[in-house]
Amino acid sequence: MSDNSVEELWREAVQFVKVLRNIVIIIIITVVILLIPLGITEGVPLSFYLLRLSIESRVIEVVASWLLLRNSSSLILIAGSPTGPIRVVLASALFFAILFSSPISLYLFYRYLRPALYPHERRAAVRIILAIAGLFYGGLIYGFIIIAPITIRIMLYFGSVLNIEPYINVADLYEFIVFSILATMIGFLIPLAIYVLNKVFHIDLGIRKHWRYIVVAGYAILAVLTPDPTPITALLILGPPLTLSIVAEFLASRSRKRY
Repeated sequence: MSDNSVEELWREAVQFVKVLRNIVIIIIITVVILLIPLGITEGVPLSFYLLRLSIESRVIEVVASWLLLRNSSSLILIAGSPTGPIRVVLASALFFAILFSSPISLYLFYRYLRPALYPHERRAAVRIILAIAGLFYGGLIYGFIIIAPITIRIMLYFGSVLNIEPYINVADLYEFIVFSILATMIGFLIPLAIYVLNKVFHIDLGIRKHWRYIVVAGYAILAVLTPDPTPITALLILGPPLTLSIVAEFLASRSRKRY
């Protein structure tokens, strides 16, 4: 490798690190802003106010009533430890910081890659970025409306059947909501990765042929990770990404055959 190539590679690495640094700075600034209590937030940090407002939204109540879970016992939140409320505020701030800064982060990555791309590659990059945003926020909506409320209400239902009072650590509850939604958002990005692997790198994972094994393996893993003792949550988490992955693999395979 020539000295010019090494120098060029080093410059690219430095530029990429600068992009990552800017993204981290944006996230940190957003976290700080979200930790500020305001008058319109009833004196609580903005992040916790947004999280509580989202969880108590009418949309979630309607979906829960469709599944006949509306009459389950209500939650009684306790601090659990002196750090419980602090953990809630920090988790919610990190969640909304990632949520709000994602469009800016995608734009910074695109601006970094744009000079090295041909016009048709730029159009493809824009489509990929829009697909990432759509799947990411689609996972957000699905996690907020379906996964988190249904899982919590199923657990409350089993507690009421066993005559157990629903005293729950506030940090455990909100951290579970935040991280389960983030996991759902990341899971929704898997189909796009499968599409790119198949179409660009010609790597066929055979999901259409082996989907039964994937369902069994995925369910076994999610049954351990999710607190819901029924198969409902695991199947709800696994279903959309697997279905979208099968569709993505089919579209990528058909697109490759055309050329």
